[in-house]
Amino acid sequence: MSTTVTSLEMRLLHRCEIAFGQKIQLSDCLSNLATLVAFEKQGIQQCPANLSFPQYIHNSGYDSACGRVERQINQFVMPMLQLLCLSGNILNLLIYRLPYFQGSTSVHFLKVKAYANLVFVESRVLEVIHAWNVHADPAFETFYWYTKPYVITMASMSGTVSTWMTLVITIETVLCVLLPFYFRQICTKRLSLIILFCFVLCSIFLHIPFIFSQTVISSPILKELENRQYNNRCYWITNQYFMETYREPFYEYIQKTYYWLQITLSILIPNIAMLICSILIVAQFSFKNHNESFSQRRKCVIRMTVATTLSHLLLEGPALLTFAAVARKGYLHSLNFWKKERFPNRANSSDHGNNICILAHGNNLLSVINAATPFFVFLAFNEQFRRMSLVFIQVHFIPRRFMKKTSVPSHKLHGISSSVKLINNASSFPSNYTHL
Repeated sequence: MSTTVTSLEMRLLHRCEIAFGQKIQLSDCLSNLATLVAFEKQGIQQCPANLSFPQYIHNSGYDSACGRVERQINQFVMPMLQLLCLSGNILNLLIYRLPYFQGSTSVHFLKVKAYANLVFVESRVLEVIHAWNVHADPAFETFYWYTKPYVITMASMSGTVSTWMTLVITIETVLCVLLPFYFRQICTKRLSLIILFCFVLCSIFLHIPFIFSQTVISSPILKELENRQYNNRCYWITNQYFMETYREPFYEYIQKTYYWLQITLSILIPNIAMLICSILIVAQFSFKNHNESFSQRRKCVIRMTVATTLSHLLLEGPALLTFAAVARKGYLHSLNFWKKERFPNRANSSDHGNNICILAHGNNLLSVINAATPFFVFLAFNEQFRRMSLVFIQVHFIPRRFMKKTSVPSHKLHGISSSVKLINNASSFPSNYTHL
């Protein structure tokens, strides 16, 4: 019996290879053969060879309800966020190089977080180009789809590293508040580098299975053309790309395991830990006398850390609900994700599937906002960082002739002069108390 079924499958696949000029999967073969038979029953013939048709078209998900939402985000919102991310994180990296931050244990994590944010956001440049590419270009479509699994994996790794760096910085702040006298002994440069190396390595091992569980498929599709000039109808054959999980049970098991591990390690545990740490920090300053035992500079740094953590919880928290729904309902094969995000494939036509998909893209957008705005969060919640940034920008980016002509209000001179001292002379501060 199995031999007969195998022989039938081989004959069908061979017929599809002859009819469509390429090897395709059995499900696509049956679907296209059914469409071909339907056209023949209606008397619709193949279009003449002298007519020119595109070699590739966008897949069905491109024009679906979820696909339209994704395209609008990538066309109009993502470029602005990429500019903010590029400018903000580069300024962060430049400011972290100031002497004021030398010797700080947390500056290593902040630098890696900035680099990870850059990779996470700027890797979406192909998505932006694809969204504006209304008519599929064969060369770009091939490059876009065959690099997609690797781009998604790279973005997922960087997103996870960024989340873990935020967690480590928050934990360091808790140790500084709860154990101020042992903080220097615990948070050493050597330990920071070890933690950094281990987290980057764990992120690679966490996300690398995605590459091996995904396949990119070029599938033929029959499209009907109504020729008004000759008052007749014909069909033509074109191709479209999909990315999907291998259909063997082993790969589906890997995919589901990957999702659950990502939920646990990239979202659930970090978010809960950061929430607990934030509560501990606020409690120490609100209900105990530690508020008077720290300098004004230290209190500003702690307030900034809490604000950064809370913004992360606010922007990344909703992704947990979407991922839980996806994993529990079994929509792992029908959603498009990026980090905690999109894995493109064939669109789910149901309203529920579209709603989940749109919600996922909303979560993706929040994740990008979170990665693009750390510099601006620092400016908003840390007066000392704001002064240092102002002086740094004035010194390095504003021409001296303009600065000479620009007058500074007298009430701001004290703050700016103190910031210049912070930039030029950081030796008077304890190294472990300069971390952000």
